Amino acid sequence: MSPYVLEISAGADLIEAIHRFSRKRNLGICVLSASGAVSNVTLRQPSVTPGTTVTFHGRFDLLSLSATVMPATTSIPLGNEFAISMAGPQGQIIGGIVVEPLYAAATVHLIVASFTKPSYHKLSAEDGRNSGGNEGNSPPRPAILDHGGHPPPSQTAAAESCGMSLYSGHLGSDVIWAPTARQPPPHY
Repeated sequence: MSPYVLEISAGADLIEAIHRFSRKRNLGICVLSASGAVSNVTLRQPSVTPGTTVTFHGRFDLLSLSATVMPATTSIPLGNEFAISMAGPQGQIIGGIVVEPLYAAATVHLIVASFTKPSYHKLSAEDGRNSGGNEGNSPPRPAILDHGGHPPPSQTAAAESCGMSLYSGHLGSDVIWAPTARQPPPHY
């Protein structure tokens, strides 16, 4: 992987520029972050009616932009969707999946990472259970625990939905995860 900083001029289509950069160098690209401004952004709406979109007119400051663009030489089944979050003129936060084009309203800087020869692995639920959740030689990930030595409920629910157990114990439904009080600053 190699990092790149891409500068895209005002008026250019960011999505087309990234695809062109990927094709020209036969690289896969992961867009990690973006700064600058975009205008007249069309987002796909999550609705029951496929193809529903909404266009936001005006100038918006980029908060984040992320995507993965595969090199042209691969046949990996991955949608090249661009996810965006941006701030409007009154400070409202808007985000979603971008429908092309995405025009730069001012110079935009992107931080991207490139990769070559990606390999595709289709994992089933059975793969994670049989391996004990520790693939390859990577060390096991430590659990995040509260002051009582228990994982927070959100981590427990996420782990259970993936078929993992973070600890062996039982939490009653009356357990409350209270925040720790802040200590006052020392007086000198």
